[in-house]
Amino acid sequence: MYTEKALQTIYQAITPNGILASSIQKDNYAKVWSRDSMMTGIVGLLMQDEKIIAAHQHSVITLAKYQSENGQIPSNVSFNGKSAEVSYGKLVGRVDATTWWIIGACMLIKNEKNQQLKTQLLPQIEKSFSCLKNWEYNNRGLLYTPLGGNWADEYITTGYTLYDNILRFWALQLAAEVYENKDWEKQSQQLKSLIETNFKKDNLPEEKYHQTAYQKTPEKPYYFSHFSANGYETLFDMAGNALALYLDFNFDEDAFENFLKSLHQEFKHWMLPVFYPIIKEEDPSWKLLENNYSYDFKNKPFHFHNGGSWPVFLGWLCLALNKKKKTEISNKITDQYEKLLQENDFQFHEYYATNDLKAEGTQKLCFSAIGYLLMKI
Repeated sequence: MYTEKALQTIYQAITPNGILASSIQKDNYAKVWSRDSMMTGIVGLLMQDEKIIAAHQHSVITLAKYQSENGQIPSNVSFNGKSAEVSYGKLVGRVDATTWWIIGACMLIKNEKNQQLKTQLLPQIEKSFSCLKNWEYNNRGLLYTPLGGNWADEYITTGYTLYDNILRFWALQLAAEVYENKDWEKQSQQLKSLIETNFKKDNLPEEKYHQTAYQKTPEKPYYFSHFSANGYETLFDMAGNALALYLDFNFDEDAFENFLKSLHQEFKHWMLPVFYPIIKEEDPSWKLLENNYSYDFKNKPFHFHNGGSWPVFLGWLCLALNKKKKTEISNKITDQYEKLLQENDFQFHEYYATNDLKAEGTQKLCFSAIGYLLMKI
């Protein structure tokens, strides 16, 4: 029943131009969003759902069609009649639109074994990688993301972010495999080494990006969320860490599992926060939150990016834990989410407030539907 409800939510968001973030006409959601449509298509590929795969191909081609001159993939594209409205981000550009598109495109090519599609998309993939290279700014190997420059567009992550660099690694790894490109394979391994060296404490002798700040940063049982010229931010970023675990980055898996259990003990439930700890009004980082929004302020403590629980990234976390045979926590997360889905009439809300488990945000969100499907794959 749960799987069928999730699939129906996705099917309702399928259009001739690709998969919308949601079939609900609210704010910006009824558009072909790069990260939303790509993640949904990837789950369709993992499940071998032919209806989603066909729609995913439309998403890939639509987004490629409106690639900018510098190689940037649109954050979203909407259609009013025959005309298209293209956005690369309002306040700032969205770095993860380009990386998720490469990942989604390469997984599609790999699945379909379509030589024509493979040849057709190569110039856009090459142009996308060129754009990402420019976004290093210092030619040292790590992407630099502006404030508001990825999915957590109203949050505080900025600089060298774990999430965006993990996605670039995955994009390079997949493209190297699909196109048998040894240069991309070499770049992917170099990037993996940079991430493992700079985003967690270790005893490795390799040079750090910011040696002074690195030495002052305490050890954590997970990869740090981001760092920049003014130092490290040691927040837990569920999305970045889930993807790192799934992609076989170096982890102390037992310590990480114990950390997740400690979050459960603190919050008294398994709908764990997407970023932790919660930023309160008295915290210095609050100033980065209070004016960073487009429609209305959503990042109250325990809400939205500021400690809200997002099923989509709980899904990626469960997928990674299941891959590592750490099924105890993933099963508990899935059971908790199933209970909330029933209580909220399977509306697949955007997120849950972690202080009271109230369903919040846009409904019928493909993000939240694929979150459940990822838990069950």
